[in-house]
Parts: sequence; C-alpha cells; structure tokens
Amino acid sequence: MSLPSKIFDLYIKASLHVALAVTAFAYVTVQELGLTHDVWLYGFIFSSTILSYNLTKYISVAASDSILTSPLLKWIGGITALSFLTTCVLLFYLPADVIIAALIFGSVTVAYALPISEEKKNLRNIYGIKIIVIAFVWAGVTVGLPVLNAGLESVEMTNPLYEGIQRLLFVSVLILPFDIRDYRSDDPTLGTLPQLLGVNKTRILGLILLSVCLVIEWVQNPEVSGSFLIFFFMTILTAVMVRRSMVKQSAYFASFWVEGIPIGWALLLYLIELI
Repeated sequence: MSLPSKIFDLYIKASLHVALAVTAFAYVTVQELGLTHDVWLYGFIFSSTILSYNLTKYISVAASDSILTSPLLKWIGGITALSFLTTCVLLFYLPADVIIAALIFGSVTVAYALPISEEKKNLRNIYGIKIIVIAFVWAGVTVGLPVLNAGLESVEMTNPLYEGIQRLLFVSVLILPFDIRDYRSDDPTLGTLPQLLGVNKTRILGLILLSVCLVIEWVQNPEVSGSFLIFFFMTILTAVMVRRSMVKQSAYFASFWVEGIPIGWALLLYLIELI
C-alpha cells in the first residue's frame, strides 16, 4: 500500500472523516438557524466524535495484544489519546448546559458499545434499536449542542424542533447504506432495517424519509433561497446514494462518499456565504 493510501486509510479508520461529517452537520445547523459560529464548540464536537467512535470500534481490540504490534492501531491509539486530551481542555470553553447535554449523549454512546445488563447486552445488540440510537446522538450533538451553546432565549424554539426532527430522519437515511452493506454480516438479532424489510424496501423507505425531510425544509424555509436549493441538491444526492446502495459495495462507498455528504453540504453553505 502506498503512503497516500495508508494516510487515507488512517483518515477513515481513525474516525477523522466521520468526525468531520458530524462537525459539518453542526455547522449546517448554525447556518440554518442563524446562530453564532463557535470554534470551541466545533473543536469539541470534532474531538469528542473521534474519541467516542474509536472507543466504540476499538475497545475490544485494545484489550488484546494486537494493538501493540499493529502500526495502524498504534496511530489510531495516539489519535484517540490526543482527542481525549483535546476534549477535556475544550470542556472549559463551553457553557454548563452544553457540557451536561454532551455527557448525556456520551453516555448513550458508551452504552451503545459496552454491556449495560447482566446478560452483557449493549444498546447496539438490542433488537431494532441500532439506527435509533445513532440518529438520536447525531441529531442531539449537531442540533442540540449548537442551540444550547447559543442560548435558548436567543432561538425561536419551533425552528430547532423542525431542524432536530429533520436531522434525525436525514441521519437515519445516511445509515441505510451501511446497514445494506452489512446485511449479510450483521448478527440477525440486531434487527436492522434491511434484515426486517429487505434491501429494496429499505431503499424505498429511505426515499420516503427524504421526502418528509423536504416537506419539513419547505415548512421552515418556504422561499426558494440558496440554502433551500442546497438542501434540495443534497437530498437528491442522498437519494441517489441510497438507490445505488448494494450488499456488495466498493470499499469506501459508505464510509467515505455517503458519510461525506454533510461535509459537502457545509462547504456549499460556506461558499454561498462568501458570495
């Protein structure tokens, strides 16, 4: 593997890409609701996402000796440790209610990965709950934290409510290509949507949810503005991705291209802000 390929592989597997996607969604929220940008909050969301995702993915690996011999895992371990320190430092720059909310979402993430009962079940292994937990945490972090950081008194609460519901649905759709990819490898007890509905019906459900997101956006933003056109474009792009999702995917179809949709969204909003 060439050096650029190794760096790209580390970028994906160390959760840097997904952390950038979550941070981008927070940026979208700030832009959509007209809130004040806060680099400390963005930094906290980025570092805490790396920390939580890597702990979720690699906590079982860390218990074995393989982490001591694999260069990739050593790099991931170093990035995770740096993210932990960064997260702790940035906590001092955030309001108390943001910290409390972040701890709640963090606890849900930990419960997603670690056993929460005597039967050694975690939230991920509770039948049918996987997509709900992930979408809830993403919506909470990318909508709830920016709103709390701005101060509830400065926000008209109907707008964050619409934004939160829309984000919950949109993230649920973004998860579908991953679930379709893992359709045959996932434990049947997980009860993912492809396992329950089949691949084709899962795609159709994704398109229906995206249609609901468009309706919510129209209620929020009835004028054909630049942000609405960007949302419409990203919805169509996501629909195409869901429609093209298959059990046999290219290595980075879901983990790079699908997960990169919020990044493209944020970049387009930033560009029209400059124009």
